[in-house]
Amino acid sequence: MGCKWSEVRILSPRPFFYSIMKTLLFQEELLDKLNRERMISQLIKNGLLVSEKLIAAMNRIPRHLLVDSALKHKAYDDVHLPIGYEQTISKPSTVAKMTELLQVESCHRVLEIGTGSGYQTAILAELCLKVYSVEWHQQLAKKARNQLFEWGYTTARIENGDGSQGWPDAAPFDRIIVTAGAPVIPENICYQLKTNGIMVVPVGAKKSQELLVIQRFETDDEPVFEISNQGPCEFVDLVGKYGWPGFA
Repeated sequence: MGCKWSEVRILSPRPFFYSIMKTLLFQEELLDKLNRERMISQLIKNGLLVSEKLIAAMNRIPRHLLVDSALKHKAYDDVHLPIGYEQTISKPSTVAKMTELLQVESCHRVLEIGTGSGYQTAILAELCLKVYSVEWHQQLAKKARNQLFEWGYTTARIENGDGSQGWPDAAPFDRIIVTAGAPVIPENICYQLKTNGIMVVPVGAKKSQELLVIQRFETDDEPVFEISNQGPCEFVDLVGKYGWPGFA
């Protein structure tokens, strides 16, 4: 039986194509969500994640968007990954441990030294009143600033500068976290802590440090710093005036 050409409809491939793309994107988002939940479950199982607020914060941050697309499949594995310029995004276990040790509260002003990808910055922004973050590499600082702005983190301020000097103009801080290895305890940054403030900082040789928790107290109107060692760790160098050579 014949048909008239005027009755033949040529279907556009666009709706079908868009439907396929929408399905693939949904599946990808679901996989990322499941991988993030797997990461968090493992951290809880290993005793590294305890705080409900931190668990919720890490569950909200899309870590896979902060690494190169070629490494996206490893974003929620417990490994540190390169982010360019000889810098890395820390292992999830390291981020969890350091943030738990920091004991961040919603009323706190926090200084972060070493913005990197902005992952730790975003987590802190979920937990505290205001984050001040310093990154020595200009391009990384710009990229992290743009990403956090896109995500709506208006309480995070990221600047390009020498993190080994801290942020004197905004001091004192309730909490300070240093995400790069310092050759010695950065005393100048210790004095940017408030009384009863806590700093978490890796100190030691290149590529091999000890993770220290430093708390500031006052005795007879004089600052006293209590230091506890939380074990070995590995970070990129803290470069700058009071760190390793290399700041430019």
